[in-house]
Parts: sequence; structure tokens; C-alpha cells
Amino acid sequence: MEKTNYHHGNLRSELIEKAIAIVNEEGEQGLSIRRVAGDCGVSYAAPYAHFKNKEELLLACREYVSKQFADYLENSIAGKDSTNPETLNVLGNAYLEFFRLHPVYFNFVFHGKETCKMILTLDEVEGNYPPFEVFRKVCLALTERHGLTKKQGLARLIKCWSRVHGATALIISPNVELHGDWSEYLKTLYD
Repeated sequence: MEKTNYHHGNLRSELIEKAIAIVNEEGEQGLSIRRVAGDCGVSYAAPYAHFKNKEELLLACREYVSKQFADYLENSIAGKDSTNPETLNVLGNAYLEFFRLHPVYFNFVFHGKETCKMILTLDEVEGNYPPFEVFRKVCLALTERHGLTKKQGLARLIKCWSRVHGATALIISPNVELHGDWSEYLKTLYD
């Protein structure tokens, strides 16, 4: 009798996570629906219940990571005053922590083809990268509250995002070592 793979749980999420790991290690050229199915231990037909093709799987991966990242950032500042400069620090720390928890997402999001598109502006732009939008809204609130010009507010937004993005790249890199405690250095990240 032929063995049939039955999958219990959330196969869609498992397929997405495996696809992200493959892309992170081998690039998009190493990804195939068949490979993801094999890595998940399901029949080669099982992923087609969730994705038509590789492109649809990649799109689902992008949306999956973007949603998790944006939700993590939003949850970190839930109930906090957006006009308080400390809220921006909380966001920065949440950014770092998210990628510490999910380091494979970092390269997938920021180094893959068409993974995230950010338009650096304080103005609301339809389709802008959702996690960036969380930072943009807080910076806009701070800009308005403290009477800054849009140019000054945008400079603050770019500076904050750049610092936290760079620090995250260092912290999660397997090739970077620090003799000391990262948390001590991160305290001054926003000075």
C-alpha cells in the first residue's frame, strides 16, 4: 500500500517558512514548489491547494513577513503616545527584537528582488511598506507635535530607520562579533 502524507496543522505557514529559508540560503532560483513540499514532508501536490505557482508562493512569503513585522511593531507601541519621542525608541527596539527572533526574514525582506518597496516620505502613500508606515506615522506625529518642518521630520525618520536597520544587520550577522553587550551600545542608538 502506498503511503500518503497527511499534514496536520497549518501547512500554508509551514510552506511559507520553508520557502523563506530556501530563498535565504539559495536565492529564488533554488526555490520550487516541489522542493518546498519535500522539505515539509508532504506530497508534491499538497502546496497547490495553497499556491498556484512559485510566484504566488513568493508573494505570500512577502505578505506573511510584512504582516508579522508590522503587527510586531504596532503591538510594541499599542497604547503609547505617538507624540512622545520615547515611542520612536520603543519602535526601534521592537525592530531589532523582531529580527533577532526571525533573522532569516531580514535578508528575505531587504535583499530579495521585489520584497519590499519603501517610499521615504512623511506623506501617506498607498502601498508603502507596512512596517515602514508604522515608523512614518510616529515620525509624522512627532513632527506635528514639536512644530518641525516636513523636511526635518523626514530627516528624523530616515535617520531613525537607517540606524536601527544598520544595527540590526550587525546584530544578526553571523560574521560580526562584539566583545561586550549589545544592549549597552543600543541605549545610545537614538542619541
